[in-house]
Amino acid sequence: MANYKKRIQQAFNMKASSYDEYSVAQREVGRRMIERLDLLKFKPLNILDLGSGTGYLAELLLDKFPESNVTCLDLAENMLLKCREKTPNLNLIISDIENMPFRPASFDLIISSFTLHWCEEIEKIFYDVRKSLKGDGIFMFTTVGPNTLRELQEAYTYIDIEQHVNSFTDMHMYGDSLLKCGFDDPVMDVEEIIVEYSSFKGVLNSLKKTGANTVIGQEPSYISKKSYIELSNVYPKNNDNDKFPVTYEMIYGMSWNRVKKNIDNTGVIPIKKI
Repeated sequence: MANYKKRIQQAFNMKASSYDEYSVAQREVGRRMIERLDLLKFKPLNILDLGSGTGYLAELLLDKFPESNVTCLDLAENMLLKCREKTPNLNLIISDIENMPFRPASFDLIISSFTLHWCEEIEKIFYDVRKSLKGDGIFMFTTVGPNTLRELQEAYTYIDIEQHVNSFTDMHMYGDSLLKCGFDDPVMDVEEIIVEYSSFKGVLNSLKKTGANTVIGQEPSYISKKSYIELSNVYPKNNDNDKFPVTYEMIYGMSWNRVKKNIDNTGVIPIKKI
């Protein structure tokens, strides 16, 4: 396992106990994903939740599809233990999303939220997802786009030139990757979700307490008291209520593993050339 993956695994293992309390945006996006499933009018029997965390989305899926078998995959064992505490009837698998251990055509629906931005080999993931889907199965995901945490990125520019926030990929790359990997009719869109906090400490806790403060490619760093005060002073606040906003640019993607129908030409009468 790559070093950065070990750091991500460690970060989420350490924050499993505080994740549910601080994952405001994650829960809201989970609810919105379930609302989008309402439009599809189908009842999947086997569902896979990739990067399930503590299982909030899996709980919503079981509420919506009580007859389904839901499998949760996550890199962090402690996150999955929280899943088991809350919902004992989930199938739990500790694994890296970039090395999925499933047989072909195993699932009717594969869903993932707030996970893909931690991954490097997106096309490999999409290929494996398509392989793991049954014919006409659906892949639905959310991830974060480039404007995510823009307020924090702006504040840090007043402090130094180092990278303190991960770089995030835009929507078009994900759509192109779906097509390259054989998915049909990808549907992509973007919306912004803004969560506001009464203090700068609340902003940092929303990242630190969910394990989301890991910067890929960098060693862990700590904010000095001086930098903390400076960041708090320059952080762009909402002028209407003096609160500290945190923006999430949410990318929504959905596509199908369409069954390719073979055309039988045995009964076709050839047209005579004129």
